Amino acid sequence: MNKLLSRAIPIFIVTVIVAIACVHELPVAPKTTTGGTTGTTGSTGGTGTTTCDTTTFNYSTVINPMIQTYCVACHGATTAASSGASIDLSTYAKLLPYVTNGSFWAGINHTAGFSAMPKGGAQLSTCQLTQVSKWIAAGAKNDTATVIVVVPPVSNCDTTKFLFSTTIAPLLQTNCITCHSAGNANNGGIDFTVFANVQAYALNGRLLGSIQHLTGYSAMPKGMAQLSACNITQFAKWIAAGAKNDTSTVVAPPVPPTPPPTTVPTSNCSPDTVYFQNTIGPLINSTCAMAGCHDATTKASGVNLSAYANIVKYVSAGNAAGSTLYTITKSGSMPRGSVPKYTAAQLTQLQTWINQGAKNNFCTSCDTTSSYKTAIAPLITTNCIGCHSSASAAASGGGIDLSTYATIQVYALNGRLMGSVNHAAGYSAMPKNVAQLPACQIAQIQKWVTAGAPNN
Repeated sequence: MNKLLSRAIPIFIVTVIVAIACVHELPVAPKTTTGGTTGTTGSTGGTGTTTCDTTTFNYSTVINPMIQTYCVACHGATTAASSGASIDLSTYAKLLPYVTNGSFWAGINHTAGFSAMPKGGAQLSTCQLTQVSKWIAAGAKNDTATVIVVVPPVSNCDTTKFLFSTTIAPLLQTNCITCHSAGNANNGGIDFTVFANVQAYALNGRLLGSIQHLTGYSAMPKGMAQLSACNITQFAKWIAAGAKNDTSTVVAPPVPPTPPPTTVPTSNCSPDTVYFQNTIGPLINSTCAMAGCHDATTKASGVNLSAYANIVKYVSAGNAAGSTLYTITKSGSMPRGSVPKYTAAQLTQLQTWINQGAKNNFCTSCDTTSSYKTAIAPLITTNCIGCHSSASAAASGGGIDLSTYATIQVYALNGRLMGSVNHAAGYSAMPKNVAQLPACQIAQIQKWVTAGAPNN
């Protein structure tokens, strides 16, 4: 599935960043009360109750002392290499990248999938987490001016008449642009400073899925509280009206009704038959009929294997042993280069299909209760591994390796897998240069993704 990573968020990098191997004993976070205006921040350790101000504070007097107390023992200039996984948080400049990519907040917030910090100590107090959250929301600035965080009242939120320029754009600026701008190295390839980019993600469903915190999408804003119900409604109505960049008033239309579920056909597949359109065609397409090899354009050595009519020219129906396609793959001469050789199971499938008459046959079967091991992994192997194996990813798969559960899960959970197999706008349609996967297989993948992409 070429180019699937073109806008993927670097989950592996974030995971490595927060997996900090520090074993120092850390101070216990104090109990705190909120609402004071002159009390201490509660970031100096101890067990007494202190007053914690969550409305008026700045980096130098609140956030930095907290970092020095709870983090620098492991992540200081002299300790990072030995006990902090080479992560130095001792200065604002060194801290900022981890704040920007969300890993700092995810670690101290004990977000699932991240290493809980401070390591070996109690979680920061609710007030301290609120202070960090509000500091990040205000732009994570290294300033000497007082930070006053003001949350606009929900009652001032208009969900009937509004503009992109006066409502949606400011919401993006406040909650998204810090990470998703062209100048940010941690933007995941997504630049929301350009309207066309915002519109693409709005219309393909990813923007709304992320801010609604739907299963299968990356929850946004990253490491922060979810947007208010009113703000989410504004996004939803703006998108429903066409996600336009206009100067006229937007009057959102009624939300369209949910379409009825797709009827899933019953199975007519025989377990003893190998079907061309279900198995052999996708296998040959992903391992042979690729750009630079035996596709309709390249025709390496004059051989075109891009369609059934071309493939059967190299097959003797009923006689696998006398078929060039089978003998050359069995010998290991093909596929060439970095594309994996056929497994014993794949060779058996090809042999059986030829011996059964090499028909252009297909069947309908849909079991959406199938697991990763019985449905998803074989589907990926048949349709994707030719380009996206560990050996071929760099040369023909856009650097995307789908040969293991761990790597497949990444693209499942960040929305790229569903976007590509659904042929959604803004994604590379996959499998490449062939028909879209059958509705049943897409339903299988979607159900697996919705369940959290388990290794079951």
